[in-house]
Order: sequence, then structure tokens, then C-alpha cells
Amino acid sequence: PRDGPSARGATAKQFELVEFGDFQCPHCKEAQSTAEKLTQDFPQAHFVYENFPLVNIHPEAYKAAAWGACVEQQGGAAAFFKYADSVFAAQNDLAGQGADQALRNGATAAGADPEKVATCADSAAGKNAVDASLRLGHDLNVNETPMLFIDGRAVPMLAVPYDQLKKIVEYQFSLDK
Repeated sequence: PRDGPSARGATAKQFELVEFGDFQCPHCKEAQSTAEKLTQDFPQAHFVYENFPLVNIHPEAYKAAAWGACVEQQGGAAAFFKYADSVFAAQNDLAGQGADQALRNGATAAGADPEKVATCADSAAGKNAVDASLRLGHDLNVNETPMLFIDGRAVPMLAVPYDQLKKIVEYQFSLDK
């Protein structure tokens, strides 16, 4: 894929793991421990998180993604992942009255100014970043989250036990040496 906005791990892109996720998706929240293990087990991997809000079933997911994109623009990738951790932890609040507060708390946890992030998220800068991720996901035929691409090969992230997923990653990376 592209030089994803929110990346961690190796800066070299020889080995790439790309997760398409949705902040309101319970399976995506569950998959964050898998993502964490993958970054630990494969330090040579460039790990990218792409926003793929499933807006037809998760009405606050797009807004949460735009906030995340703006946290990223203001504070970099490390700030984005702090925001993501906070928003996933408060996922139940995204469905109701507490949605805005959950996003504000996420921005604060990431060291960003919630007012600036809110303004950005309502602007073209925030929306364009999310739309670019959505376009990429559609181009790759992503139709569920969390979806993991291992050097371009799609694997539903929670469809296989972690030990099997690790073997798939090892095999795919071995082809790319």
C-alpha cells in the first residue's frame, strides 16, 4: 500500500503489515493485542494502521478516524497510537452521549490539543486523510475489519489463532528476502 499515515516498527518497508480497522468495531479492539504481538515478534516489520470506518453500522467511526488522523498530523505516529489505545479502551462510550468526550480524552492522552483536533477533524485535512484510507481499502477489496495485509496478502486478522497468523507472516516474509 502507500506510506501509511500511522506507522510504527521498522522504517524500512521491505516487510509490511497493514491493518485496516474501525474504532467502533469490537473485533478491531480485540485485534489490538494481536497487532501489539506482531510488532514485538516482527521488529523488522513496518506496521501501518489504516482507518476503515464501517459507517453503515458504526455511526461514530468516521469521526473517530478523522480525530485520529488529526492527532497524527499534529503529533506524529506515536501520538496516533496513544490516541488509538485510548479510544479503543473507551469504545463503549463511542456509541452514545460520551462519544465526544471519548475522542477528547483520546486526543489528550496522545498529548494533542482537543480543540485543535476537533477543528481539524471537521476540516478537509481530517476528512481527506480518512477518505484516502477508505479509497485504499476499497481498492484492495476490504469488506470487513480488522483486515491485515502481510506484504500485500489479505488475512482476516482474528480468523486464525495467533500462532497460525505468526506462521503466515513468517512464511510471507521469507518469500520477500
